[in-house]
Amino acid sequence: MSMDTTFPGNTLMYRAITSPAAFQLAFALIIAAEIVAGLLFLAGAWRLWQARLAPAVTFNAAKTYVVAGALFAFLLWFFGFMVIAGEWFAMWQSKAWNAQQSAFRLYLTVLAVLIFLVLPDGELADAPAPSGKKGRR
Repeated sequence: MSMDTTFPGNTLMYRAITSPAAFQLAFALIIAAEIVAGLLFLAGAWRLWQARLAPAVTFNAAKTYVVAGALFAFLLWFFGFMVIAGEWFAMWQSKAWNAQQSAFRLYLTVLAVLIFLVLPDGELADAPAPSGKKGRR
């Protein structure tokens, strides 16, 4: 955030934040976001494990926490590290503090998990529509 390892004469230095309290707050927020995402993934994995033998409708309903965890993790690693740190604080200019490749690997993996999770199960395509609910025409 202090941008002290970016290119010399960087015209973006007006964006730098040098307050130790701001560093600690940002670090605490990153750790808290990682904990929340991890807990959502754990809760989701447990719910999916419990629903593994259930019908597809029940199994799909159990995906909620994993989807929430994946969205939370994606927002952290994409917006937090790629957009804010990478672009706003010019992390891409730093040889010492450039975490863009790591962030890319993490958010792409989370995105792949999210895409896989939201794919419908084949059993659902064969299931009749719930009674009392009509589709929109």
